[in-house]
Amino acid sequence: MKSYMKKLYRKYIKSIVILIPLLLLTACKTAVPETNVSGKNIPFQVLISNSHSNFTTQRNLIIETPEVFQEIFATINSTRKPGIPLPEVDFEKENVAFINSGETSTGGHSVAVIEIIEKENKVVIHFEGKGPKAGENATMVISTPFTMVKFKKLPKPMIFEWMLSSN
Repeated sequence: MKSYMKKLYRKYIKSIVILIPLLLLTACKTAVPETNVSGKNIPFQVLISNSHSNFTTQRNLIIETPEVFQEIFATINSTRKPGIPLPEVDFEKENVAFINSGETSTGGHSVAVIEIIEKENKVVIHFEGKGPKAGENATMVISTPFTMVKFKKLPKPMIFEWMLSSN
């Protein structure tokens, strides 16, 4: 029995000697440049995210002027007293992305910008929507979830892409 244990112990030691360097090699992290093949991440700031936009149809919009910004907020605030104050945006240097998921028949829905990527010939705004899970209780209320983010103005066409939610 002792010889069997010695052989088992030697195999165990050999395995450890092989695994430790392997783990150390795979744990090393290589520096990844900020700009990669898929594009450059553009920082953004969430201006507002809420469950009631008062827009009943789904829409994604790039807002480039104060006039359009004020029109959107007039609709958002049409049923609020007092209304949500207009966030500060410098339209000379910044754009605003408005994403509205449209009308839903229950509460618990939301929409959010995940990332903004600058590619060679366009800017892609990735967003996702979430809702109550199957079987989960939700309020019976009509909601119109939306989000609004600002980011630096870029001289490229902008597109919106839906990302699948893990929810």
